[in-house]
Formats: sequence, C-alpha cells, structure tokens
Amino acid sequence: MGIIQYKKNVGSGDSKIFYMVVAEGINKYTGKRVQKKRRGIPSKPKAERLYRELWSACREERPDAGNIKMWGELIDKYLISISSKIRSPDNPHGFSPQLVRTKHSRIKHLLKWSDSHIDLITPQFVSDELDDMEKHGATRSHTNHLLKEVKCTFTFAVELGALKANPFAGMKMRRVHKKRKEALTHEEVDKLLSEAKRREHPYYETWLLTITLGLRRSELAGLKWMDVDFKQGLIYLRRQLIPREGLVDLLKDREERVVAIPAQLLPTLKEMKLRAKTDFVIELDCHRWRSGQQARVLKSFCREIGIKEVTHHQLRATHITLALIDGVPLGIVKENVGHAKLSTTDEYFRSSGIAMRNQLDGLRVKVPQEEAANVISLKK
Repeated sequence: MGIIQYKKNVGSGDSKIFYMVVAEGINKYTGKRVQKKRRGIPSKPKAERLYRELWSACREERPDAGNIKMWGELIDKYLISISSKIRSPDNPHGFSPQLVRTKHSRIKHLLKWSDSHIDLITPQFVSDELDDMEKHGATRSHTNHLLKEVKCTFTFAVELGALKANPFAGMKMRRVHKKRKEALTHEEVDKLLSEAKRREHPYYETWLLTITLGLRRSELAGLKWMDVDFKQGLIYLRRQLIPREGLVDLLKDREERVVAIPAQLLPTLKEMKLRAKTDFVIELDCHRWRSGQQARVLKSFCREIGIKEVTHHQLRATHITLALIDGVPLGIVKENVGHAKLSTTDEYFRSSGIAMRNQLDGLRVKVPQEEAANVISLKK
C-alpha cells in the first residue's frame, strides 16, 4: 500500500514515469476496510498529496447507502424493508402483519421531519419534539412508542451502512409511571366462574382455561388436543392463532413452551375432550372471539355480576398474581406464562403486595384503644 512508480509508453518509443496511489483504511461509519486507488499521477508530490486525501476518505467518507441523506428517504427505505419481511409460510420468522401495520401507523407521526437531514435528528431534537407532543395531548406511552420507532429506524441505517453507530442506542426510554397490575381476587374468580358455569355462558371454558393456565389469547386459540398430555399433566404450546393472520407455528418468543396443568382442572379438560367436535381445545364458533371483542364480553359480564371489570388479558394477570399469592415460586410462574425476563414476572409480585404483608406487625408502637363506654339508660 502506498505510492507505486511505473513507466508508461507515450509514443515514438518514449516512456514517462507515472505514479499509482493505493490507500486503505477502516471506515469509521461501517467498521469495514476500504481501499481506494488512483493511477496516472504525473508527479510524486501530487501522488503524496492524493494519498493523504484517499487515506482520509477511506476513514471519513460516509457511505451513501443509496444516497440516503434525509429523514424522509430513510423512513421510506425502512418501511419498504420491514414490509418485505412479513411473516409467511416461506418466511415463518418474519414480522407479524399486525406489527408491520402498527409500525406504519406510528411512523406517520414522524413524517413531519421528512425534509430534515438525518444528522439533525439527534437525541436532543427528538426529546424536545416528543415533549412538545405531550404538551399537545399525546400520552407518555405513545411518545415512548415513537421513540422506539426512531431507534429501530437508526438501527436500520447502521445495518444499511449509512451510519457507523446508532446515536440513540444509549438513550433511555421516557419514564412512565407504572400502574398496579389489575387482577381479580380469589373471591372474584370464584364468583366469575361459578356464575358463568351456572348460566352456561359460551365463554366459561375460555375464562376457566385462561385463569388456570395463564395462556395468552392467541396461544389458547391455537391449542389442540394433541398438545395436551393428560398422563403427565402438561400442555405443549407449539402454535398460536392470530386474528387476520390465522395459525402461526411459532409462539411470541419463537420457542415452544411447556405449561403445567393444575390437578383440579384435569377432570374438566377430559370432559371437554369427550365433547370436542374439532382438533382445537376451544371452539372458535363465537363471532365475538373471532372479531376480537372478547374483552367487551368479559367486562360486561363482570359488571353484571358485580365484580371488578377486567379485560381478557387481565385474566392472565389474574393467573400470575394468584399463583404468586398461593406460593408458586417466581421462576416457575415465569416459565409457565412465557415471560422473557424474570423482572416482568416480578412486577406482578410487587404489584400484589405479597412481600409487604404483615411486615410491619413487629413495629413497637402502641396505638391507644378506646375503652368500651358504659351506656346508662335514663328513664324520663
């Protein structure tokens, strides 16, 4: 590498000395080795100057990545990229169609920056913009989702070679005040299930299995009898049924999961299998299940029988909370419900207040108690 001298015939048997410059360096944006060459340089001083320029260009030159310079151009390429990777039989590990639709919807809120150079989309700029959105009524949850899309877009820019590093990689998500995990109590669960069974509610078995097994709605919808091992008391989750997409041979975390069946549920499951008309554990003939309105049905029923109104997903939260209250180890609950991180399950543990119960009973502070008053009946 460097400056190479060579001779070249210029006619009439004469030759002239020329120089070839070969420069090489690691590009700071892509981390890849780049080499640049130039031939036909007539003098050594020019060759030396050009060598320095090429060496600097190898290290400093920003790859055009398809001439991407503006935010709008980057967004367009990002949306095209994710849309081409939608999950399908040929691409089972792709993005779910619902996720792609959601990304398109969220990114619409970021198109107002389309004419800005990507170098100007800095963490401070985005933070100020999201603050302004919140002042005009956007929720913290919404702005966090938008920040997540900005991070994903810049990660894509790095993969594309337009940037060496994601400037948002170290930026933390905006602080959200965590709400208590809403769940039913043991008494409310007893009332919900007993009333649903007594009234022969079409969702009784769905609610029962969600509360006792802790399955996600899509996992329960995709559960088949071949996945239930009555002898071992286990369920092997292998697929999910997603609205507007159908059966998907992968779970949310893309791995199969084993779920324990409570002993008290086994007799009911066996009865359900004897009555089954299809390969699926839950009969999907209810139009409200198919159209995703099961949450409204549950809320309406809870209101009718006088218990806390919850959604279908909160029945899963109920399973987690009651399992922890009843002494099931935190790690077992995590594996059973398929949480990726123990900290996610721990949020339910802290929200339930299990660790705090009776912890202050040893506080040595005497609280004055009222003495029973003597009641004197006076006759007029």
